[in-house]
Amino acid sequence: MSANRFLDEGPSYELSEDENDDMVRAVELSLQESKGKEIYTSDMEFPQIDEVEELAQALEESTLSSTDLSTSTGGRELKWWKLFKELNPFVHTSKGNSWWRKSSKPCNILVCDVCEEQSSVWLRCTYWGQVFCKKHTSDGTPQCCSCSRFKIGDMKYITLNDGRKLCPDCRNTAVLDPEDCKPLLDEVHRFFKGLNMKVRYYIPILLVDQKEMICNDGKSSLGLTVYEKSKLDAVTYVSRSIQKGENIEVVKEVEHLVPGRKVKAMLLLYGFPKLALGATLAHEMMHAWMQIQGGYRGLALNIAEGICEVIAHKWLEWQSFTGDDFMNGASETAQFLRNLKEFLRDGIEKSYSEAYGHGFREAKWAVERYGLRHTLDHIAHTRKLPE
Repeated sequence: MSANRFLDEGPSYELSEDENDDMVRAVELSLQESKGKEIYTSDMEFPQIDEVEELAQALEESTLSSTDLSTSTGGRELKWWKLFKELNPFVHTSKGNSWWRKSSKPCNILVCDVCEEQSSVWLRCTYWGQVFCKKHTSDGTPQCCSCSRFKIGDMKYITLNDGRKLCPDCRNTAVLDPEDCKPLLDEVHRFFKGLNMKVRYYIPILLVDQKEMICNDGKSSLGLTVYEKSKLDAVTYVSRSIQKGENIEVVKEVEHLVPGRKVKAMLLLYGFPKLALGATLAHEMMHAWMQIQGGYRGLALNIAEGICEVIAHKWLEWQSFTGDDFMNGASETAQFLRNLKEFLRDGIEKSYSEAYGHGFREAKWAVERYGLRHTLDHIAHTRKLPE
């Protein structure tokens, strides 16, 4: 997961009091026109949002003049609410430019949540609502590798052995060694059993740090499924972690992989909260299930990754009903975990990636229309999603 996936670039523009009133009225009219309908942007679907107060707040914080609207939309007529990044954070032009653009016009001055200084060049984490100076993305300010939030005030961020940072909230349920992973693995197996897709096959699940993941996958992935054709024959995994102050040190061991198995192992990037790592494990387990079943080899990347992301998304939904008791309480920890679950779901739904994002949206459409089993059978026979 990219740390800056949910960042928007400011500044926003000021309107006169009369113009602002006109825009608020336009929003209210737009809401009345589209009440009870579903709104479509590009190939994505959104439920109608009818909290006028929320939209009014978005207007107050970030508004565009009528001149800017015609420029940024190429003359297309758009509903007012579609212009707000908070509500449609992935709306962008073909060149990848955000609706939020730099300008020499007077702009809103916001106070940075990190350094508490006023700034006219700022970024916003769309999900958590943090506003901060752009400089903090490159000045070494700690940013949580899991939830993407920047360190504020005297919060104690934990540093993992590979340099990644973890906020206190994510640290509470972080999976740091194999003992933490066993209950999570049992949950994912129960989830697959509930889908009538039980995995009756022993697969080594190995926690690795970022250095080992990059070494084996060529990039900093959250997970990796190692198939029988892979030349990888040994993995240096995290067997135990030790926290010393604000740092995590790890003990590593070498696991020699058994050759000739359809799935040699699954590697997971250690240190993420149970929710995040569980979604990754569900994704990788789906890769393993398809490999073991046969008939799913040679799939296009967007189909293979898309259907696996559907399973990860379903696992997060499943957590809403079967999650641990501490997710269902009234404490701050429980509220954070519920927010984190929605953050992770949001990340899957709004990913820009062609394979993971667009692939997920196409696979999800097929599963919702035809059902998971029919969709999988169709993929196995045709190598394509049902249309």
